[in-house]
Amino acid sequence: MQLDAYVCGDELLQWITNWSSERKQRVVLNGHCSGWEDVLSGVPQGSVLGPLLFIIYIHDTDNSVNSKILKFADDTKIFNAVGSRRMLIVYAVIYVT
Repeated sequence: MQLDAYVCGDELLQWITNWSSERKQRVVLNGHCSGWEDVLSGVPQGSVLGPLLFIIYIHDTDNSVNSKILKFADDTKIFNAVGSRRMLIVYAVIYVT
């Protein structure tokens, strides 16, 4: 887990792990409720901790991607200049598959 490198203390790490696991959600529309379903990814919307965890999660992307990367808040763009159709095909094969 990437948090190990940034979080000091086992108790805080355990607290963050507990906060982000075993969550459930449901939809309420016009007074009708769906059943509760497990949330398998993401963090609670509107949380203060969520954006910080996202930054920690994507922070080392630069080290593992052989392209240019632009990061701003919760938006990440990965791109590269392509000089020919052949290079476009090479990048498509490498990055899409």
